[in-house]
Amino acid sequence: MGMAKWESFLGSHIEGFFNRHLSSRLEPIELSKALQRELIQRRRKDPEGHVVPNAYTLELGAEDYEQLSSQRVLDELHVAVERAVIMENCLMDGKLEIQMVKDGQGKGALRVRSRFVDKGEASTNRVEPHTIVLERSDFHRPLDLPREYEIASLTVVSGVDQDSYLAIGEKQIYLGRLGKSDFILTDGNVSRMHAYIAYERHRHVLYDAGSTNGTFVNGHSITSERLQAGDEITIGNTTLLYEVL
Repeated sequence: MGMAKWESFLGSHIEGFFNRHLSSRLEPIELSKALQRELIQRRRKDPEGHVVPNAYTLELGAEDYEQLSSQRVLDELHVAVERAVIMENCLMDGKLEIQMVKDGQGKGALRVRSRFVDKGEASTNRVEPHTIVLERSDFHRPLDLPREYEIASLTVVSGVDQDSYLAIGEKQIYLGRLGKSDFILTDGNVSRMHAYIAYERHRHVLYDAGSTNGTFVNGHSITSERLQAGDEITIGNTTLLYEVL
């Protein structure tokens, strides 16, 4: 093959290679990573280093928008951001809002914007939490039933209930021997209603519920404690591990 033909071959194939890869469709995992990067960057810009925006807009090209604009994908992104808030040990005020919009970008392009939205903020561009911005007027959103997101988990790592497991999300849960508890423990040193975990500022907060023997996190007695990934909770003779899913 002559030099001119070789250069032509390389040019056409290299150009084709980059066109194929740079114009490839986005995948949900790429949206998730982009949101997490935006959250981390905004966290670093906060003077106190821990409060992040609660509203995120993903701007996609038309083809990617049509492919990815589904409630299933949006739910996955919601959970990814909630988990990132815990892993980055930051806080978020207000409801988490994630929306997708279609713009003039090409296939594979993605831009993420974030902002703080107050509870009473009024905006003509405001949409309901967890919804997708669709650009047709005849769309009617179905009944917005509450969704349960699994964000973290509790696993008994020592005690008579070893290996017992519970995935937890945004709902308040109760731990104890009482049959109505969300996480029932048979340890005789655990109170009937020993402790509970609330979801505050998009973080799990453990509270002692006036137990007889107290509640401990990483060996320290607590009345309340914002949980971090890897924390060990001890109630009675039972130790539970808190992990992000």
